[in-house]
Amino acid sequence: MIAQSMSSVMSSPSSEKPRCSWVVGSCKDQHNPSAVHTASSDAGLANPSIMSLDMTKERIRKLFTNVELSASSYDTAWVAMVPSPKSPTSPYFPKCLNWLMNNQLNDGSWGLPNFDHPLLKDTLSSTLACIVALKRWNVGEDQINKGLCFIESNFAVATDKNQQSPFGFDIIFPGMLEYAKELNIKLPLKQTDLSLMLHERELQLRRCHSDEREAYLAYVSEGLGNLYDWNMVMKYQMKNGSVLNSPSATAAALVRYQNTGCLHYLTSLLDKFGNAVPTVYPLDLYARLSIVDTLERLGIARHFRVEIQNVLDETYKCWLQRDEQIFTDIVTCALAFRVLRINGYEVSSDSLDEIITEPFRDVYTALEVYRASQTIYKEESAFEEQSLRSADFLKWKISLASNQLSKYIHKEVESALKFPFYATLERIYTRRNIEHYDVGNTRTLKTTYRSSNFSNKDYLTLAVDDYNTCQSIYREELKGLERWVVENKLDQLKFARQKTAYCYFSVAATLSSPELSDARISWAKSSILTTVIDDFFDVGGSMDELANLIQCVQKWDVNVDTDCCSEEVRVVFLALKDAVCWIGDTAFKWQGRDVTRHVIDLVR
Repeated sequence: MIAQSMSSVMSSPSSEKPRCSWVVGSCKDQHNPSAVHTASSDAGLANPSIMSLDMTKERIRKLFTNVELSASSYDTAWVAMVPSPKSPTSPYFPKCLNWLMNNQLNDGSWGLPNFDHPLLKDTLSSTLACIVALKRWNVGEDQINKGLCFIESNFAVATDKNQQSPFGFDIIFPGMLEYAKELNIKLPLKQTDLSLMLHERELQLRRCHSDEREAYLAYVSEGLGNLYDWNMVMKYQMKNGSVLNSPSATAAALVRYQNTGCLHYLTSLLDKFGNAVPTVYPLDLYARLSIVDTLERLGIARHFRVEIQNVLDETYKCWLQRDEQIFTDIVTCALAFRVLRINGYEVSSDSLDEIITEPFRDVYTALEVYRASQTIYKEESAFEEQSLRSADFLKWKISLASNQLSKYIHKEVESALKFPFYATLERIYTRRNIEHYDVGNTRTLKTTYRSSNFSNKDYLTLAVDDYNTCQSIYREELKGLERWVVENKLDQLKFARQKTAYCYFSVAATLSSPELSDARISWAKSSILTTVIDDFFDVGGSMDELANLIQCVQKWDVNVDTDCCSEEVRVVFLALKDAVCWIGDTAFKWQGRDVTRHVIDLVR
């Protein structure tokens, strides 16, 4: 109680919006906040490392306004298959076709360059799509032959249940195999293999025939051909003209329908990205939320308060308007819900619960839903089922063979399950996230993609430097506390437990921002004194000494040489008085008013 009361007066008035948790203040100088900025700026002129970090921060700030997405060979192939309405034997987007011919990898495959990942099924899918697109227009014979060789060498992976699959693979890949046969492409596979995959697709479709899974079928509709009602697909056309923000599904729909919305969407994509398209667009809102989440998880959010505030306000506005960027995608909705809620915005879990109508199909979706479920209120019991479902799915995933998940996402899932949001200490949580951070992290939908907004070495560089800087501050603060204990002779009290490091850790793990140095010291001193006084009343002092200490505290302005009945009373009282005066003086420097008398009243 003493610790909470005494440290509370260190909180200075703030003009920030009450729903936000960002701290405003200095970094190191606990006595003169205004001096820190000047000192840091001057140091930056002479210290190349500080200048480098400033450049790192500036690059991160640019990510808030510039969403970068890798090109998708798979989706570009489907766009390349769209015929011209004026000449059905010619492609509508010939530059996409040229891009495919110029971007085959050395091993004959198509996919992300310079990337070694376990998703061979993704590479098979992208390669087959590109082969089909080239054959559709009878170009690129050499590229087709090289691609077929790659498929022949790796086709066994397609039916390997131990290999992780991209979204909709069991429906899309067999559909493309059928399309390849229609184009007389000589596929290097046995008829039994093809029959097995078509049978698996049939099983998938039987499981998917329900209203709640129509969206899933619309999303993978390019793999369905004539097996699905394309009028149902067009029910999921979005305001931007796309089918669920998927270029491949939109291209397949444009082949079936000369839909101006689909055409406008694809044309605008190529205007923006050049001769190739990403696997999903737009992704701006999700990308910016991911930046906010990453910065918070790595402990460096305070460096980007303005940018984060803008993202939060924009996201909340979209949430209230039920923007389709949020409410047509479970991952985005779960992330938006969690980030908004932990930053104090009023959002209901009902809105998230309503759109989770299908079984989980990938780790990222389940992980985001599980994390969101950790922030629900007691009265939101309806969402507890989603917490259990997502947890069960994640446990199942990490129990599978190691090649199902990358080591980074495996550790991330393990940590989320082992340490729920409400049971984490900030700095330990930050340290764990830094250790598990994957600079080369990719995301997987129907194909693998990467974005510097999600995974960026600048995040890690700044996070490591910031963490080490904070650790050095904590070490100096702890040394100062240890000196204070010795100077006030608290270490000489044989009855008292020596809990300096313990008391300091309890606050540093929660009030971790460098600018909260004074609050940490206040809390730690108060906690140390609470322990000492507790021990004094329990075992250290006689009834006379206890009564004497109470009298001294109530009187406060005493002559310790004459009014204290023992050395122990003298030491305890002087230490308490020193701490109270320090808190009063320090609070005055922050708030510009004397609160010492209020602190004394709290102690009494």
